[in-house]
Amino acid sequence: MRLSSIKLAGFKSFVEPTKIPFPDQMTCVVGPNGCGKSNVIDAVRWVLGESSAKNLRGDAMTDVIFNGSTNRKPISQASVELIFDNTQGHLPNTFADRNQVAIKRLVTRDGQSLYFLNGSKCRKRDITDIFLGTGLGPRSYAIIEQGMISRLIESKPADLRVFLEEAAGVSKYKERRRETQTRIKSTRENLERLLDVRKELQAQVDKLAVQSVEAKKYRELKAQERTLKGQLAVLKWQKLHQQQVAKADQMTQLNEQISFFKLAHSGHDDVLASLENQVQHQLEKLNDAQQTQHKTHTELTRAEQQQISLKQQQQAFNHNLLKQQQLQLQNQQLRQQQKDYANEQQNTLQEAIEHTIICTEQVAEMTETVTQLQAEKEQAIADWQAINEQFQTINAHYSQQQNIAEHYTQNQHYIEDQQTALASELAELADNPIAEQVSQQQQLMQSLTQELAAKQTALNKVHNSAQDAQATLRSYKDTQQTLTQQLNETKAKIAGLNSMLGDTKAHAEGNLLAQLVVRSGYEHLVEQALQGLEQLNVTAAATANGIWPTVDVAPQGSLATFIEQGIYPDLLHRIAYRERLSGDDLADQYWLAVIDSDGNIHGRNWQQQADKTADNSLLVKQKQLLEATQLTAQINSELTIQNTSVTAQQQVCEELNTQSETLKAAVHQLAQQVASGSTRRDMLKEQLQQFQHQQHKLQNKLTQLNVEYANLEDKLTAQQQHIEQLAKQRDEITANRDAAQLRQQQSDEQFRQANTQLERYKTQAHQATLSEQKARSECQLSDTKLQHAITACESAQEAVLELTAQIEELVMPLEEVAEQIIVLLEQNQQSDIELKNLQTALSEAKTALADKQSTLKASQAEMVLLQEQLQQHALEEQSLLVKAQAALEPLDELQQNLKEVLARLPDNANISTHQGQLNKVTQNLAELGAVNLAAIDEFEQAQQRSQYLDAQVEDLTQALMTLEGAIGKIDRETKTRFKATFDQVNRDFAQLFPKVFGGGSAYLELTSDDLLESGVSIMARPPGKKNSTIHLLSGGEKALTALSLVFSIFRLNPAPFCMLDEVDAPLDDANVGRFCRLVEEMSQSVQFIYISHNKIAMEMAGRLTGVTMAEPGVSRMVAVDIEQAVQMAHA
Repeated sequence: MRLSSIKLAGFKSFVEPTKIPFPDQMTCVVGPNGCGKSNVIDAVRWVLGESSAKNLRGDAMTDVIFNGSTNRKPISQASVELIFDNTQGHLPNTFADRNQVAIKRLVTRDGQSLYFLNGSKCRKRDITDIFLGTGLGPRSYAIIEQGMISRLIESKPADLRVFLEEAAGVSKYKERRRETQTRIKSTRENLERLLDVRKELQAQVDKLAVQSVEAKKYRELKAQERTLKGQLAVLKWQKLHQQQVAKADQMTQLNEQISFFKLAHSGHDDVLASLENQVQHQLEKLNDAQQTQHKTHTELTRAEQQQISLKQQQQAFNHNLLKQQQLQLQNQQLRQQQKDYANEQQNTLQEAIEHTIICTEQVAEMTETVTQLQAEKEQAIADWQAINEQFQTINAHYSQQQNIAEHYTQNQHYIEDQQTALASELAELADNPIAEQVSQQQQLMQSLTQELAAKQTALNKVHNSAQDAQATLRSYKDTQQTLTQQLNETKAKIAGLNSMLGDTKAHAEGNLLAQLVVRSGYEHLVEQALQGLEQLNVTAAATANGIWPTVDVAPQGSLATFIEQGIYPDLLHRIAYRERLSGDDLADQYWLAVIDSDGNIHGRNWQQQADKTADNSLLVKQKQLLEATQLTAQINSELTIQNTSVTAQQQVCEELNTQSETLKAAVHQLAQQVASGSTRRDMLKEQLQQFQHQQHKLQNKLTQLNVEYANLEDKLTAQQQHIEQLAKQRDEITANRDAAQLRQQQSDEQFRQANTQLERYKTQAHQATLSEQKARSECQLSDTKLQHAITACESAQEAVLELTAQIEELVMPLEEVAEQIIVLLEQNQQSDIELKNLQTALSEAKTALADKQSTLKASQAEMVLLQEQLQQHALEEQSLLVKAQAALEPLDELQQNLKEVLARLPDNANISTHQGQLNKVTQNLAELGAVNLAAIDEFEQAQQRSQYLDAQVEDLTQALMTLEGAIGKIDRETKTRFKATFDQVNRDFAQLFPKVFGGGSAYLELTSDDLLESGVSIMARPPGKKNSTIHLLSGGEKALTALSLVFSIFRLNPAPFCMLDEVDAPLDDANVGRFCRLVEEMSQSVQFIYISHNKIAMEMAGRLTGVTMAEPGVSRMVAVDIEQAVQMAHA
């Protein structure tokens, strides 16, 4: 992969769209100081994700946008696009099959920064991920700017480590590790929040569990109460109905007797018949009068209720009418206010329109003035530019000639320095102890290698022991976790049993059932037999024996045989247990009752059905609670033992880890010594060969330098004469340019003042327009509010009229109802008088009939008696019928059907028993007090949420373990890669340093044994120097050392390209030559783009790309192909 080209638009001084191609392996960017060469490297760093404005030589990220120049205005955005050639498929993942990849970054004045990948919008992280491990990045070793060489050498060990990490390709691992640590932190925070929520929810679940039990009990009691009320109503109805049927039967018998007497006395005279007819007629009239009176009374009651309802409506309408009248008054006041406000806004609008017209006229006048000054300004600029072009031409020629002279002078100094250096080097080479140092280093290497092998063997043994101890520790922890889980489950079961047992635990010491230990499976039978006695308290065994005499041996077959421990009533001795009841079980007089396996108790003339099951048996739950408590104690004991084992094993693991770390440190130290010794041995051998070759080479070069120095003396003299002539021409043009510049500044100032005045007038006009628009809006708003107020007044008026009409409509019905009540009262009074008259007439008819019948036979007197009894029975029957219907009224309230209740009614049901049960249920309901009926659903929801939270806690715990495992794997991979990279770079650094310096030694060193965090320090000693620190080196020596290190890194992990910004500035020509040869050698595998002012470095490049600034503040590109230029020159 290589960088094909860069496209810049609006980036710093590259205001115009500019494309800079890089077709060759070595491209040199040249140009005068300040022309914008370094902006090319800043552009690459910026696209690769640089987020620090300081590193881009700015104060804010928007400083990269072209900010204007003398002749150009600022622009609103900047963009840079890098085009990569990926024909070799070096890019990772989905880009491996693409021949070309384009990465673009765009920033606007509002600070918005956008990234594009092959034309598609993407994130900054997507760009960063592409280059992770390739050596490219905003601050990688592949991009070296001005001053960065010295900063690299003088950087802290932790900063220097970053370059090696990038070369090792572990930067992506560190990024993943950082993400994983963030996830672990987030997961732990989520887990803590979930545990807090689960703790609070558990308290809520416990509370709701108690409330749920109370709610269920309340519902059961309410159902029982409803059933008992319905059955009690039916029982009362049955009793009244039976009485009514009996009365009907009696009336039938009386009617039969009366018919018999009438038939017997049918031959009586007409007078007796007439009297009887009168009596019968009076009875019928009396019955009719009674029914009429009852109907009148009913209608009177209905009329009174209707009158009350109509009066309530009338009061409500009067109240609403008062409110509407008040609202109407408020709306009228609001309408007047809005009308006044609308008039005021209309006046304001007229004033704003007049002000806008005045401001518009001022803007038009000033615009003409600005246009005229603009023309004068452009003419002054054109004059200045013409003179300035002449100045730039002569000044460029002058600077070029001065540079040539300075180059001649520098070459002279360079040759003098080289002559002195060559003489010194020849003297040093005469006496060199390299051969003896090589032999001593070989012996030291053999000793260190043997010691390293011994330490490595000991480390492997300790490592195996540590792995075995860790496996044992994990086994102990798994067992510990299992026991903890069992303990939590048992505690939850105990809490549930305690919740279900309710208050039983509070009285466990004295409660009868709490004292009993019953054979498993028979608890519900004993509890059924002792029903009603389970709440009794036993305070002392002596007292209990005084109340319930005990028998030493329980009778065979009795329920007492199931009691294994505890004080119990001797009643259980007299209750037999049979799985199935037979006819002979109650023959034995000893047994009071027999209980079957279902809990049903059978007596000789009675039976009690089981109303409890083994599922809710108190004895069963108490037994389960005891077993759970014992299990908890057992688990606690085992858990204590396991905790002790875990602690002991952890100490063993820590001791083994300590030994392992100690041995690792020793092995690491020896390995470093071996690597350093091997490097030094190879270095000494190579130096020995170099010294022999160098001596002959230096002698030849010294002769050549003497000839070159004499030639430079002649060239320098001629060049100085030519420079003096150019200086005189430049001074004349400078005077003309200064005069033109003064005229341009004066024109500029006039134009600026006029333009400022124009902007002020425009602002005033704009403000006047805004004021006019605001006044118009306020007028429209006031008109709208006024219309709303008028509409509200009309609505209120309509409401008042409607309520008045409704009130008037109620007057007539009220009068009609009042008149109806008066009529009904009169009818009722008339009915009372008529009823009394009829009763009087009936009494008189009866008296007359009695007088007539007194003369008749005794049988006739008996018939009259029977008729009176018949009338009395009829009245009683009617009364019973009314009472029976009234008894069924609760069924309508309970929404129950008579037939359904009758079908479910027990055969032995009676009113007194049901009334007693109903009173008991009512009392139980009252004892419950306030009950949360929603607790059942809330408890289920809380339980479901608790289960969900438990699952979430388990998932987060598992995720935490997985993430921690990933961290460990990343750390191991990072250590391995970093160690291998460090060793390789150290070897290459030790080889390159003597090649660059012509001798000397250099190596890298870790600041600590922690391969994850250890910093990296540099030690370099040029030939003949024994400095204690690298900071004692000169600027040129530091530069060469840094270049040696960077190129060592490139040897291991070459980045696709390398950008160098005037790194050869502190070097003399000899070192520049070494630098160029090294770059040329590495350009076979790495693309180099560098900025330089040195001719030697320029000559090395295959392509020169020039950056000029003919227009002040604007950079442009000029490219020259060296090979084509040479061909043209020869042609």
